[in-house]
Amino acid sequence: MELKTWKPLIMNIILMIIFTLIVVTLNLKMSIMEIDLNYFILPIFCAVLFGCVITYLFMKRIRYLEKRVNEKTEELKYHTSMDELTNTYNRKMGLKMLKNHFDLSRRHKNSLSVCLIDLNGLKFVNEKFGRPKGDELIRDVSEMLRSSIRESDMISRVGGDEFLTVLPECDTAGARIVMRRLRDKIKAYNEDSQNNYSASINFGISESSYSDNKTVEYLLLEADNKRYVINKRKKEISHEKSHSPKKNKDNVLIFKLWVIVL
Repeated sequence: MELKTWKPLIMNIILMIIFTLIVVTLNLKMSIMEIDLNYFILPIFCAVLFGCVITYLFMKRIRYLEKRVNEKTEELKYHTSMDELTNTYNRKMGLKMLKNHFDLSRRHKNSLSVCLIDLNGLKFVNEKFGRPKGDELIRDVSEMLRSSIRESDMISRVGGDEFLTVLPECDTAGARIVMRRLRDKIKAYNEDSQNNYSASINFGISESSYSDNKTVEYLLLEADNKRYVINKRKKEISHEKSHSPKKNKDNVLIFKLWVIVL
């Protein structure tokens, strides 16, 4: 039991003793010539009972206040570290967790992969169908991402339509498997969805091993650059297809396999 919990208990015990002494003194003064054991038993019993009741009420109040403080503390921690829309880490906490995982990977000489994921078309969905639909799309993609990774992995929403995924003890090949799994879930989502829009993503992967000299900043920059290259290549292929008089099978193949370019 903490000191702050003991304080009211000690105070009430002291008050109980003082109250008992006062009652006994008054009884002695009122019947100074006839001292009977009953004059001690009844006031002491009342004093003890009164002290126990007061102590119980104090302790109950303290436990309630402690519970409320703990709830508010946890709520404050949640709001300062979590993204309310997706129930993932926010940018500040995500970068902090990335640093922690990076340090652990170096300490234990393990590999670490970082994936930066960009949700395509969010602005279009917000403008065309309203922000609630855009929020729904963000939540759905975050849930698909969550179900595609391990419990030991970490997800953070680092921007409006950007997610950071940290994969400890995972190399680039393992990260590609995760992204393929996510791509398959998104494909199934689009096929089953009744929405007038489709979900799609771009991503970049960066790997760190204990033998290289990469930093956290370099990992993020490398993943972001690879994501940019993938996105640019997709736009070029889409542009070529739209201006080509006939379908180019090679371009279609490249477009379908863009996730394994990295």
